[in-house]
Amino acid sequence: MALLYSGSGAMAQNPCPPAGGGSLIALPKKGGIPFSTTVINSYDPNEIIGPAGIGTPRWVSINDQLPYTINFENSVEATAPAKKVSIYYPIDLKQGGNKFLLGSFGFNSLTFNVPPNSATYYTRLDVRDSLGLFVDVTAGYDVANNRAFWLFQSIDPITLGPVTDPLKGLLLLQDSSQPNYGHGFANFTIKAIDDANTGDEMQATAKIIFDNNDTIPTNIENNTIDALPPHSKINGLPSTSPNSIYLTWSGLDDPGGVGVEKYDLYMSTDGGSYTLIRSGMHRTDTTITVPDIGNYCFFTLASDSVGNTEALRPADVACTFVGSSLPVTWLYFTGNNQGNDNLLRWATGTEINVKSFILERSIDATLYEAIATLKPNGNASRQGQYQHTDMRVDKLKTNTLYYRVKQVDNDNKFTYSSVVKINLKPLLIIRSVVYPNPSKGRMTLAIGTNDLLDSRAIIYDNNGRTVQQLIVVSTAQTINIESLSKGIYYIKLLNGEILKVLKE
Repeated sequence: MALLYSGSGAMAQNPCPPAGGGSLIALPKKGGIPFSTTVINSYDPNEIIGPAGIGTPRWVSINDQLPYTINFENSVEATAPAKKVSIYYPIDLKQGGNKFLLGSFGFNSLTFNVPPNSATYYTRLDVRDSLGLFVDVTAGYDVANNRAFWLFQSIDPITLGPVTDPLKGLLLLQDSSQPNYGHGFANFTIKAIDDANTGDEMQATAKIIFDNNDTIPTNIENNTIDALPPHSKINGLPSTSPNSIYLTWSGLDDPGGVGVEKYDLYMSTDGGSYTLIRSGMHRTDTTITVPDIGNYCFFTLASDSVGNTEALRPADVACTFVGSSLPVTWLYFTGNNQGNDNLLRWATGTEINVKSFILERSIDATLYEAIATLKPNGNASRQGQYQHTDMRVDKLKTNTLYYRVKQVDNDNKFTYSSVVKINLKPLLIIRSVVYPNPSKGRMTLAIGTNDLLDSRAIIYDNNGRTVQQLIVVSTAQTINIESLSKGIYYIKLLNGEILKVLKE
C-alpha cells in the first residue's frame, strides 16, 4: 500500500478516485481545510493450467513429466505495480516432490529460461533498461513444507534494497497498448509418485500473494493417473501356413485404466532378431505376406491412450512354418524349477531330416545362448522325447529364465519351438537399516536397494504426524533428528519399509 498524493482544492471537491482505480479516504481536517489521500495497491487475479489429459477424468500417465503453468495478473482495477510476488504450490500426495522441475518464467513482455533439469534456482535479473530496477528470483522445492515456491522481489538499483517507490515494481499496470503488461507466469513439471495406482486422482492449485495483499488461491486442476500399461496376446497359429499369414490378437488395459489405444507388431524370421513391422494399429488383425520358406514368429505390444506401453516380451509369441512340409511336429515343450536346477522336457510327433536339437537360454527373452545339443531320437513314424537339466541356475542371479529349442535340419535350415518361462526362487532381499539405534539425534540410513535413490522418506511420530521429510540421495546418508523430542519415531521409505527409531 502506498500514498499516491495528498492535497486539497480540486481533489477535495471531487470525491471520485483517479482513472485506473484506487480509493479516496477522508482524513481529519488540517486547520479547517479538508484533507484527503488516494491509496493505491496491486491486485492479483490468477490461475493454474495443468495437462489436458484424456477424456473426462483427464487421464495422465504415471511415467510422464506433467506440465503446469501458473499465471498471475495485476488486475485492471489495480493502481500500482506489484513490487513483490510470492507463489506457493502445495505438492499433492500423489505427486513426487523429488520429481519437481522448474521451467521458464516471465512478467510483462519479458521471458526467462531456467537451466534444464533444475529443481532450485536463484538469480538477480537486471531489468533496469525496461523497469528501472533489479528483480531477485528465488524458486525451488521446499522439502520441509512439501511445496514448490517462486519469490519475485523488486530491488532498488541504488540502495540494493527492496523498492520503496510506490510507482515502481516488477509487474506493471495493465496497458491496452501493451497486452503483456501486468501479466506474469511460472512454468514447471512434476511426475506422479512411483507407487501411485490407476484411478488415483491428483489436484493442483497455487497460492499467489502480491505485496502485502491477502493470499488468493487459484482454481483447482484435477487429473487421474493411469499407472500400468495394457497387455496384449497374439492368438495361436497353425504349425504350417501359406506365405500370406493371417494374424489376430487381443488386448486389455489394467482394470479401471484409460483403455487400449493401439498395437505394434513384431516379427522374427528363422530365429533372428525381432523387428517392428507394423505400428500404431487400432485393429486386432492383419495379414502378413512373407517371400521365403522359413519359421516366422510374432508378438504384439499394446499402448494405452496416455502412452503407457507394455514391456518388450518376446517370450509370448506365436510361430508358424511357411513351406511345403514341417521337419518337426512339436507335441510339447515344458520346464520347471527344481531348487537350484531347471528341468526342460519336450517331445515331437514326427521328425524328418533332423540333424540336432539345440537348447537355448536367455535372461531377458531377447538374447539367447546355446547350453546343450541333443541328437534326434525320433523319425517320421516315431515320437521323439527329450529332456535336459540346466544345473545351478541360482548362480545366474536372476529371478526369471527363458528357454527355447532350435531344431536344425541336415541342410542346416532350422526352426524354433515356443518359449518356456521359468520363475526361480526370489533373490535375497536386503532390507534397509538405521544406526545407531537408539540415537541421540544423528544416525545413518543405509538403504537395501538402489531403487530408493532420489525417493522421499517420511519421519513420523507415534501419533502418525509427519515431523520431517528427506530425499534419499545416497546408499548411506546421515539423518539429523536432534531437534525432535525424546521418544519413538518411524521412518517410512518409498518401497513400504518402516524403520523404528528411538530418540534418546
